[in-house]
Amino acid sequence: MNAKNFTSFATRKRIRERDNSPDMFAVADEDEDAISSDKEAEKAEPICSGNRKTPGKDISNLRHQKTKSYSATPPSTSDQSPKRKIVLSSSFQHENNNQSLPPSDSKNLGGCSMSSLRSTLHTNHFGLNSRMKEALSSGGMDSTIFQFSNHSPSSRETPPVYTLNTSNVVPSQTSIHCGANHGLSDSAWQAILQTKGIKGLYGWQTQCLNKATKTNQNLLYSLPTSGGKTLVAEILMIRELLCNQKHCLFVLPYVSIVQEKIRTLSTLAIALNFAIEEYAGNRGTYPPRQRKSKRVIYIATLEKAHGIINSLLELGRLQEIGLVVVDEIHIVGEGKRGATLETLLCKLLLAPIGPRLVAMSATIGNIDELSNFLKAEIYTEDFRPVQLREFIKTGDQILEIDKRQRGSQENFMKHSRSVSAPCATSRKNDPDGLSVLVSEVAPEHSCLVFCSTKKNCESVAKLVSSNLPPTLQQWKTAEKLKLRKALEQESGRLCPILKSTLPFGVAYHHSAFSSGTLCCLCCTSTLAAGVNLPARRVILRSPYIGNTRLTRARYQQMIGRAGRAGFDTHGESFLLAKSNELTFVTNDILMAPTNRVYSQLAEDDLRGLQQLLLSLIFLDLGGKDLKTLSETLLHSTLLGQQSSRQTVTTTELVEKSLKSMMEKNLILYDKDEKLAVTKLGRATLKGIVDLDRSKQLYNDLRLAQGGLVLMTKLHLMYLVTPYDMVGTVVPIASTYFQAFNKLSAEELGVARMIGVNETVMVKLMSNQQQKIERSILERFYLTLMLNDLFKGESVWNVSELYGCTRGDVQNLLSNAASFASCVYHFVQELDEFWAFSELLLPFSRELSMCCTSELIPLMELPSVAKGRARMLFKAGFRTLTDVAKTDPDQLVARVDHLPRRVAQQMIAAAKVLVYEKADALLEEASSLLELVPRRQPLVPLDETFQTQASNVSLLDD
Repeated sequence: MNAKNFTSFATRKRIRERDNSPDMFAVADEDEDAISSDKEAEKAEPICSGNRKTPGKDISNLRHQKTKSYSATPPSTSDQSPKRKIVLSSSFQHENNNQSLPPSDSKNLGGCSMSSLRSTLHTNHFGLNSRMKEALSSGGMDSTIFQFSNHSPSSRETPPVYTLNTSNVVPSQTSIHCGANHGLSDSAWQAILQTKGIKGLYGWQTQCLNKATKTNQNLLYSLPTSGGKTLVAEILMIRELLCNQKHCLFVLPYVSIVQEKIRTLSTLAIALNFAIEEYAGNRGTYPPRQRKSKRVIYIATLEKAHGIINSLLELGRLQEIGLVVVDEIHIVGEGKRGATLETLLCKLLLAPIGPRLVAMSATIGNIDELSNFLKAEIYTEDFRPVQLREFIKTGDQILEIDKRQRGSQENFMKHSRSVSAPCATSRKNDPDGLSVLVSEVAPEHSCLVFCSTKKNCESVAKLVSSNLPPTLQQWKTAEKLKLRKALEQESGRLCPILKSTLPFGVAYHHSAFSSGTLCCLCCTSTLAAGVNLPARRVILRSPYIGNTRLTRARYQQMIGRAGRAGFDTHGESFLLAKSNELTFVTNDILMAPTNRVYSQLAEDDLRGLQQLLLSLIFLDLGGKDLKTLSETLLHSTLLGQQSSRQTVTTTELVEKSLKSMMEKNLILYDKDEKLAVTKLGRATLKGIVDLDRSKQLYNDLRLAQGGLVLMTKLHLMYLVTPYDMVGTVVPIASTYFQAFNKLSAEELGVARMIGVNETVMVKLMSNQQQKIERSILERFYLTLMLNDLFKGESVWNVSELYGCTRGDVQNLLSNAASFASCVYHFVQELDEFWAFSELLLPFSRELSMCCTSELIPLMELPSVAKGRARMLFKAGFRTLTDVAKTDPDQLVARVDHLPRRVAQQMIAAAKVLVYEKADALLEEASSLLELVPRRQPLVPLDETFQTQASNVSLLDD
């Protein structure tokens, strides 16, 4: 496919309408590793303008139905067969609930006809819904959120009843006619603009949407960081939800971005009546529950998205998903996660009835290869909402980069000015003049300082604050005091470094930066990809990330945070480099060609390829023999597109991978000489367990099953301690010995069963050679850390006791909760481990929360950790309903350092969760009733029961 570059349009600047209230996200843990809702029927106009269903026409805009094929070539239209689609009928009105009920025998059986019972159910169903919405909408959200529809707010209290209508089936078409709002009504469009705080779109966004809505082809678009890519994807998803009545899957790279996106979309979900489900960490269920009314956006990390697609493919439910959006598609070229993403995309492309794919990324050098793999149309544009000026600082000299002279090394960089510290002491303490660059913009404007390591962030924050003018301490003094109090309440104590830097508005990674309380934030490069926190000035402390040289792609991503649209007229970036690093910086970063993306399936001893082949064999997507699988690999993967780079053929790669999986007992040949997945392979696939760890996990579970200790949680804790965390924390012998001696008798029994006994401890203290495997010893050390956290010890205390960073402790807890979820899905596929299946589901939730039971409901809110949940609880918000029923002003007044916008997002998220729980209960009741034979006598409903049923309140959490 030839790349199509639609760049012949004006990139005029849009006028933004911003909320002047602080935009601070929930107060997160101080360490960076915290970064590790169908719309009611419109009475005045339809949600989807120009897209009403008429007899003989379909606006479902489904993709063509593929024939069973393992080739990348799409089937001809003559092979297409019409598909049946469940559509929603809104003819069933609240005032006459029997109107659209199925025919039923009017004979009264036992005092209660089936018709009346069904009518009662529908009446109660929507009576409850209306009472719930009335109660929730009476407070909590600004009235502006409910002004998007042309009918009055009271109409929302008695919404029309929707029933599933499978008789209104129409053939699919290949396109949808889109109106002025890309197929959306004025009310829906205004809802989007108002929740985003804008008056319109950029020119490129309009053109890209026009192109994307005229066809149903896959789309790959690429723009620089901060160009507004995500808004286009969100509009396409909302269009899919409202117009095509299909679910959407939004794939994001990090847990922090998933949680941030849930917060920002919750208000829109309430306004347009769609659902949101979080799939990150230990959250989310496989398969997603089937829905009869609301459409949903599944917001998931790469690994969780993989689990969703696997479960839907296995059950033949993939057609429920109409659109899959992948952010940061360039991750396909980054190690293990890249292989996982390519595996996910390959299965979507091979599925007989697959969803549309929309992928976005920053600039990619080989976008043609990626588009050929995705069968996608390309859209590229070099657009930024504000101008970006790039500088290099070496010594006291500042050089400005002239991007127009990229072809000329002599004219590429020119001298701009010289800067130096104001006094000798400052020059000695800060030889790079970092504080001078910060003080030029602080405190009126914000500054991000990217450091090479997490530890370096703390020292740089201390360095900068100690060399800033004392007058900065007078800036927003009250806000800083509130922030300090909030941090102390949340964590129980305040980091000594933050205690000294906060008065100057300086901190290492903290979300209060976005509220303006902090003017300088020291962070690692992970923040550039993890959280959207733009600043006027971005400073790169070094051209290295740890010991690795900075790449052009990572450099572009970090400097892309400079310049805030709607606030700044321009952005600035400064890269600090030594004189002997200038050649490397110029050639390998500034003038280097755009980074190319390469498949990772064949890397790391073919682990990614084995994962893909195991999925294809199990799901019967790519054949069950060597030849067919090789053809699939060649035609339907990025690896196949780049096969010329391989020194061996795809057949050889497949053959080697199959042999390895047979040795691991993951696959075998059946009686027909076809490849089949073993029970262990199935469990490995369902649990998303590393193929090389599946046998070890199986053996550990078998060993534990013979003497599982349930008088303590320590045994379960050891089983879910992640294997890949071993080695990240080096055990300290004295600490290990003390922690071992503090164990209870039951816990000591667990340790001895694992192999860690008194003899082992003595030899460890005397540095003698051990018979026990070192990996077991190190893994149990991590388990002891988890045990202390589970018992209520703070991250602070655990990090100090076990000699590691707070980031290591937070990572361990997060990864253990995720791995517990993986182990749960693993044991579900193996009957012999039925007991573990019952134990691990509740335990994984307990482990992820690590808090008292009263805080668990509040921690269901996105990005609300234990500290913030404790603050909410102390303020009188005990349940999700308490949060959902309040208003932003009350929440801000009762919770320290909580900006109004964050309060709005938190209330919206709480409402979405309450609605979700109510809808799940109502749909379950409806499904159960459908199973009851209509002519079967029923026990009569007495007056007391009916009265109680009508008074049920779903607002009781």
